[in-house]
Amino acid sequence: MPGSFGDPLAAVSALPGVIIPRDGGSPAVRGSAPEDNRYYVDGMPAGYIFHDFNTSIFDENVIQDFQLFSAGFGVQYSQATGAIFDIRLRDPENKDLSTKLSASFLRAGIFVESGITDNSAFYLSARKGLLQYFISEDDEPDDDGLRIISPPEDNDYQFKYKWDINAEHSLSFSLAGANDFVEAEFTELADDVQKNQDFAGDAKVDKAFNSGGLNYDYAAESGAQFRLTLAKYADSELVTWGDDYSLELQLDSELARAQYTIPLGDSGHRLGMGVEYNEKVYDYSARMIHFICTDFDVDCQDGRGELINTGEELSVAESSIYLLDNWQVTEHVNVEVGVQRSGNDYTDDYFVNPRASLSWGLTDSFTLISSAGEYNRTPDVDTILRVVGNPELDALEAKHITYGFKNEFNDYWSLIVEGYHKELTKLPLGLDSNQPDANLFYTNDVEGEVNGVDLMLNKNLSDKWFGWVSVSYAESERTNLRTGETRTYTLDTPWFLNLVANYQLTPKWNAGFRFNYRSGQATTKIIGIQPIPDFPDKYIPVYGDAFGTRLPPYMRLDLRFERDLVMFGKESSFFIDILNVLNRENVSQRVLDYEKVND
Repeated sequence: MPGSFGDPLAAVSALPGVIIPRDGGSPAVRGSAPEDNRYYVDGMPAGYIFHDFNTSIFDENVIQDFQLFSAGFGVQYSQATGAIFDIRLRDPENKDLSTKLSASFLRAGIFVESGITDNSAFYLSARKGLLQYFISEDDEPDDDGLRIISPPEDNDYQFKYKWDINAEHSLSFSLAGANDFVEAEFTELADDVQKNQDFAGDAKVDKAFNSGGLNYDYAAESGAQFRLTLAKYADSELVTWGDDYSLELQLDSELARAQYTIPLGDSGHRLGMGVEYNEKVYDYSARMIHFICTDFDVDCQDGRGELINTGEELSVAESSIYLLDNWQVTEHVNVEVGVQRSGNDYTDDYFVNPRASLSWGLTDSFTLISSAGEYNRTPDVDTILRVVGNPELDALEAKHITYGFKNEFNDYWSLIVEGYHKELTKLPLGLDSNQPDANLFYTNDVEGEVNGVDLMLNKNLSDKWFGWVSVSYAESERTNLRTGETRTYTLDTPWFLNLVANYQLTPKWNAGFRFNYRSGQATTKIIGIQPIPDFPDKYIPVYGDAFGTRLPPYMRLDLRFERDLVMFGKESSFFIDILNVLNRENVSQRVLDYEKVND
């Protein structure tokens, strides 16, 4: 896709209902928060699938299939109230040893694949980011008070081995990992330092994850299928800043998951059942000023607390069990009904979640679609730790309803239109010092509501071109149950438009474009300034109505040209991505002009 730098998952940002936050990182989907999503890679959990600068952690050579379940997903998935990203890595090919090399200004990589025996094979992908070689370290801070000490670095790898034991049994072993690192100095001129003197000095972000897992698959001639997944996952993030402030969070996770499906003769019913157990151990240590803050708050400076210097270990065991029936009622009608019991032993919340979906083909080409369900997830760890959170918080809950239709015009053109409604409950509220129970830091006193509609018109490859158009409209709100105040959600972006197309110019040349338009993100108008109690002669903004205005609309046009060629007798390809062809200056945020304030 144009502007993707060859990233196989970049297309997710051009799908309806998907918002990439202005600061980068994981996407928000259909009005839910990024933290509400869950990621699966070959049935195993992944901590993050996008580097800090929005490129994914996957080599394009390893992806077989990618599915985004934006809402109303089935009982097979647990511990998510937003969306599910289900990524399947392809199986290794049993062939002679082959090697692929790739390089761009963004990163370089190597991909190796080979058969080992007649019925086993493997591949290995390893990539290293190259931005640090094109962005030099600064000797002096720039006009914004920022000095780059170590430019952004990222690396990732995937390994997969598969053994086809016989026609019915197979075993695969996978490894995956990634890391991101950046270091900079913030001086007195930096906006963040002007607002909070704690940030003055060097700052560093260093995060990584490594995972490994085993999948055993059984596929009987009768149509019965069984999969057993055993996985281990380790995640770490270290952030340091200012005068010896730091925050470090490490996670060790072990998961066991089993799924079984079986057809019931010729009845059209296919029964499924599954169980998942995920034990997580968090190791948290911090020396920092404690801020009580959630995405309901305009500015975290209002939640400034005391200096904490603490360490804590927290264990959470999450479990789920489900039963479902997929019933092919007729050739054109399919009904899936399931129930799931899901919860965790830390908040001691367990739920029975009913879920259902309907697909009803009124004609050979026109189909009505709908789904509904209830969902839950464990609260974010920083809101339930004893020292910085509330261990008595309840789990977060959600209800989803989707409704729409899809139409296959012919073999090449298709249209999907889907509306949705979400009710989000038990969301965390950060308590200010005026609350009588402020010592709890957080309570489950925020609810949310999301309503929207997505449209996607898709054109498969024919007549030398393919592409799609996606349009979204949504409204996402959050309500403080203590005050009754309803606010626009901070990532609310009502209108989205994506146009993507690719054309085969010649047998060797391809050209493509992507045009993206979206409403300005919700923001809060600055109406004045006030002194900071903790820092004499320093000021912070006074805000108007929370998230009551919007930034200017965002527009961007990217182009890509790609050519197949032969280098040193090997098949190769060369591409050029041209970003922001219109040279539009898009506004990402509005901040207080401290230069004028200080004058």
